[in-house]
Amino acid sequence: MTPNSASYLPGTPGGQPMTPGNVGMDIMSPIIGGEGDGSWLLPDVLVNVIRGGDDGPGVVREVLGDGSCRVALGSSGNGDIVAVLPNELEVIRPKKSDRIKIMNGNFRGFTGKLIGIDGSDGIVKLDDTYEVKILDMVILAKLAT
Repeated sequence: MTPNSASYLPGTPGGQPMTPGNVGMDIMSPIIGGEGDGSWLLPDVLVNVIRGGDDGPGVVREVLGDGSCRVALGSSGNGDIVAVLPNELEVIRPKKSDRIKIMNGNFRGFTGKLIGIDGSDGIVKLDDTYEVKILDMVILAKLAT
């Protein structure tokens, strides 16, 4: 390859402009994780509905293509089903021994059991493989029973 080649990359750090990474996004950003599917919500997780008249716990039953979802009201999901926007929901964080669903990252959609908490990390035993993983608590949601 010669220096005149269009694909030539010199070995010096100043040869190519640098692109900053991770600008202004946090772990729960909807575009992080998965394959850019556009939604951090998943079915069968417990949430708090935060909007006038329907405030309280619920269970996500279906995530729709526009990002909204159908939520069955009540902690067991036996109540009325309402359409809710993502900004009207708050995921219920699990406690030790709760069944969980992983909401983001490489294990998005996997279920398991939260067997311990160490600061901001959750120690999770996955259902499918029985592997133990240490994951950030912010990507864990309590699974409806």
